Amino acid sequence: MPIENAARPAVLMVCDYSLKYLGGAQTAFLRQAEALAGEGVRVVVLAPDAEALAAEGITTVSPPRRGTIPVLDLPLLGRARDLEPLVAAMIRRHGIGAVVVHSEFALAAAAIAVARELRIPSLHTVHTFFWRAPAVLAPFAPVVSRVHSALTGITSGDRFTGSHPLNNALRTMTLRIAQRADVVLSPSAHQAAALRDAGASRVEAFSNVAQPLRLASAASDEGPLRLLWVARFAPEKRVEVALNAMRLVVDRLGEDRVHLDVAGGDHRPVPGVTFHGAVPGERVGELLDAADAALITSLGFDNQPMVALEAFAHGRPVIVSDPVLATEFGDAALGTQTPDAEGLADLIVRLEASRELLAAPRDAAVAYASERQPGAHVARLLELAASV
Repeated sequence: MPIENAARPAVLMVCDYSLKYLGGAQTAFLRQAEALAGEGVRVVVLAPDAEALAAEGITTVSPPRRGTIPVLDLPLLGRARDLEPLVAAMIRRHGIGAVVVHSEFALAAAAIAVARELRIPSLHTVHTFFWRAPAVLAPFAPVVSRVHSALTGITSGDRFTGSHPLNNALRTMTLRIAQRADVVLSPSAHQAAALRDAGASRVEAFSNVAQPLRLASAASDEGPLRLLWVARFAPEKRVEVALNAMRLVVDRLGEDRVHLDVAGGDHRPVPGVTFHGAVPGERVGELLDAADAALITSLGFDNQPMVALEAFAHGRPVIVSDPVLATEFGDAALGTQTPDAEGLADLIVRLEASRELLAAPRDAAVAYASERQPGAHVARLLELAASV
């Protein structure tokens, strides 16, 4: 049942990333805002290009933008201490009762600092603690650390030391924001464990919200086994593993037994693969309905890819290359024996020969999404805020 009490304190949702670009963090952010509003909670969104979120019950504010940090494509909003008056004014004007941040930069730092000063619960959703940069860029680690400290005003706290210097610097910036929030929210259990090990105190494994169920009937056994790959075209997502696997599959079975649709990217001549370029969200849903399963080929990077939740809401399981990620999704995921193209090709060939192997994962996918619907998500989020 929606929460009808209009006097209930509002939730301030904060993100340093532009909401015009829908990466995984932004998608999770938008779905959570819509879920809160849908359950009758007043929502105020403070983020660059916040006007991109137009939904009833949500007030949007875009902070002044001073430019963009190159490479990261991160909006430059100034220093946290200069943003604190804006955050404080919004909290007082809108009767904010809890602050939820989804990023690790100046705006998030300002929101957490003001929330602490005003004795309002702050919750920090970590979308990835597993930042990864090429080792050749390790000499730039001191620059990253100095820029983050200058923007956030944070100069002390634990340091992450488990990787090369640049990865350590990137993960340290997330850790130090997390250590200042009252509650850290990790969409996956394995990332929650990593954050606790690194020094974050109260960390809760708390799934992103799944979209409402839009179950399609199981794909027909007639015709090719259809798979879908959809993600950012970034090295850590490893689209080449999927493409190389398809080359191996075609070598074994021919071109007409398995087909892979790729949402995003430029067309290239890969047998059995169709590149769709950039597609809107509704088109992703259509591609999922036509697919037997979705592919997730990242390794050691993702904590809970939003494409998995979307696939589950459409009644589609996922095939994953990362053995740790496979355990997160239980029976809704089919893990490859090895994380390379050969391991993925072996599993695809096996599924093509025995499509009944997808039946139980489909049922598990629906169960996973059903347990993470907006009502349950909002109730748990408000419970965590109230526990501070």
